[in-house]
Amino acid sequence: MGIRCALRHHAQRLSAALCALPTIFSVGCAQAPQGATPPAAASETRRGDTQPGGLYSLFHRSLKAPPPGAVEVLRLHGQGTQIFRCESQAAGLRWVYRLPDAELRDAAGNLMVRHGVNMSFEHVDGSRLFGEIVDHVPSPNENSLPWLLLTTREYGKGALTGITYVERIDTVGGMPPASCNPGELNLVLRVPFSADFVFFR
Repeated sequence: MGIRCALRHHAQRLSAALCALPTIFSVGCAQAPQGATPPAAASETRRGDTQPGGLYSLFHRSLKAPPPGAVEVLRLHGQGTQIFRCESQAAGLRWVYRLPDAELRDAAGNLMVRHGVNMSFEHVDGSRLFGEIVDHVPSPNENSLPWLLLTTREYGKGALTGITYVERIDTVGGMPPASCNPGELNLVLRVPFSADFVFFR
């Protein structure tokens, strides 16, 4: 009789624990990211509000922040394409990244910066940046470009003068298929994407 009571008590405890699991996971899902921030709202969002939460944060660290003292001075919404070329590699035929081609606009929709080869940023006033990736994390949006932190070199005088870091966050799209086929060898593929770009001085 004592053994049956112990087994029944153990089964009750196990059942209660299993019932609690859906509740835990439903809370995590409710906190998951809901996609990119609309351009108008992005200009009003501070950096701390752009970090993914929920289940994403259980499996991925946050993007590194610019060094202390770096101040956000410009936030733009970019739309364009990521350009890939079908090439033969040791692992087979793959879409190999070549360059971005995007326009970055302010909250009013005005074109401010063109984003292109060598992770470059060219402002309409002629000032330019060339970026180098110093950190990256997966996007919380499925099949989307990673989030990036870039350190930059500046050229010319204008709005981008003094910019030292750029974040690419809130990415949507931009990823190619996993592989290409022989009939696509040397062909170019343009994949649409959008993202927010945050400039720090």
